[in-house]
Amino acid sequence: FGFVRGKQKREAELNEFYLCETRFNEGQYESAAQLLEAFIQDHPKSENAENTHYYLAMSREKLGNSSLAIAAWSKLIEGYPESSRLAEAYYYLGDGYRSLDQHDKAVESYKTVVDVYPNMPVIAGAWYGIGRIYEAKARDAAAVNAYRNALGKDPNAEFAADAERRWGNINLRELFKKNSTTYTVKRGDSLARISAKFRTTPNQLMALNGLNTHMLQLNQSLQVAETDFNILVDLSKYKLFLKSGDAVIKRYNVGIGKSKTPTPIGDFQVTDKLLNPVWHSTLPSGAKEVIPPGDPRNELGTRWLGFEPTRGSYGIHGTIAPDSICTMVSNGCLRLLNEDVEELYDLVVTGTPVKIISGTNNNPE
Repeated sequence: FGFVRGKQKREAELNEFYLCETRFNEGQYESAAQLLEAFIQDHPKSENAENTHYYLAMSREKLGNSSLAIAAWSKLIEGYPESSRLAEAYYYLGDGYRSLDQHDKAVESYKTVVDVYPNMPVIAGAWYGIGRIYEAKARDAAAVNAYRNALGKDPNAEFAADAERRWGNINLRELFKKNSTTYTVKRGDSLARISAKFRTTPNQLMALNGLNTHMLQLNQSLQVAETDFNILVDLSKYKLFLKSGDAVIKRYNVGIGKSKTPTPIGDFQVTDKLLNPVWHSTLPSGAKEVIPPGDPRNELGTRWLGFEPTRGSYGIHGTIAPDSICTMVSNGCLRLLNEDVEELYDLVVTGTPVKIISGTNNNPE
């Protein structure tokens, strides 16, 4: 009789656990968390206790409650020191502390992943988290190193684009700081005239000086940074590199030409720049149609930078199809996300060199 009752008890416990697991797998995290808490309280020595603590921690993670998630991950770490999920636990512990601005504890957790579990998938995320914290603390060199390590570990991670953007923004700040000088506004000056003199753009001058108007005052002091930008496009990597001399400043993902309409390879220059360009579309019948700016059919997006010696043939432009980035889909042009081409548009001037190569085995640094 005792054996039967014990068996029934184990079966009931197992059914409780399966219900918890099912709710978790179905994404019903609120319900799962409630059931898991009750299970842990009722069956503290269950053979499924480790899994239960993991599901509870992850449910709280999914629900966005950092404090409760931290408590759950901490219990998993303390209670199961041989668990195969410790790297994941320390990673999410770091994320939780970072969300609460407890940066020192976050870095400690992330560095446990980096130092103790260097071959686990979450190491890229740990490096990314370290980079975010160092950037917040204005430790730019350490942040760049962390972002570089994150991208080296997993260049296709969901945070990869953000890591590249942040890395590039740090590079830009350092470049402008290094090359910045003070200019005093003279009679007859305008943002366009000053930017042409220093081979920059009016929008970049405004951003560098925190201006919200094009109006200037006589003897006004402006910070100007004369840059020497050039563009390298590696078609095999679907990457556009904005460089200053030989140094890579920013990286952008690009869509490139189809095999039947390839992007041209060679050395070019930016020949023209258009804000909110008109698209001259060719219909299947061969007829031409003018698609105005803002039209959801306008495949050029919000900016155009022509790079053929003859204007209008090829260009770097935005897109109405973000999913086309990093694919071979265009008629030869280079597509960027609208926010990326808008940034590039504000950085480069006509005459900027553009070099397009089929591929290389190395990433420019």
